[in-house]
Amino acid sequence: MKHAVVVVVIIAATLLTAVSVSAQEQEKPKNPLVGHWLCEEEGTKVEIRANGTLTIDATEFAYKVKNSVINVIGEDGAMAIPFELVGDTLTVEVEGREMVYKRVKPGAKSAGVTGNAGSGIYDVQRGDSAMQGLVGKWCYMSSLTGSNSYMSSRCFILNANGTYEYSAESSSGGTAGSTAGQSYDSGRWSATSTTLTALSNSQGKTVYPIELRNHPKTGDPMIVVDGDAYVTAYQRRPW
Repeated sequence: MKHAVVVVVIIAATLLTAVSVSAQEQEKPKNPLVGHWLCEEEGTKVEIRANGTLTIDATEFAYKVKNSVINVIGEDGAMAIPFELVGDTLTVEVEGREMVYKRVKPGAKSAGVTGNAGSGIYDVQRGDSAMQGLVGKWCYMSSLTGSNSYMSSRCFILNANGTYEYSAESSSGGTAGSTAGQSYDSGRWSATSTTLTALSNSQGKTVYPIELRNHPKTGDPMIVVDGDAYVTAYQRRPW
């Protein structure tokens, strides 16, 4: 009889331990950053997963959270990003810029660019963000001929990881002789439906007004930056 009582006590203790462990597991706090986030101002979308990975505009990274800092790890190294989470608002600081994200449902999109064919501005299916549709190489070229000649070529490459490269070449010739010049710049970029922001490594932050148009003759998509039309350097669909 005593043996049976001991067995019952052991079984009861085991069940209580299992229930206690299960309760502790349920009470264990989940990562509150997991979810889909959208920064309307910058046009950037982020998905943070519970398995330690995240995507920024469809580019894959690993991450670790320590206190109030997200360490984002990519092929080029790691970046520490301070953050503050209040409800469904996530504020992060990236290279001195404050960006505010709102929690959204999976598949949510930022507002498109609207206009009419008469103005040369077309609707844009923006995909995951404003930035994604602008990724690629864009070039502006101009030339003048006569007694004096002038040629200018300016191109910029907007990379999906948020970096950019800009290069420009110019040459002129005439009775007074000829001259040539080159320039180069690089840094980080972001975009909204109406602005392109460049955070230059040498010149700091500049915000340019932009319009998305199609070339009136070829139909190739263009980005009009501060009044200058840059045409796609790669084959792509019109806006």
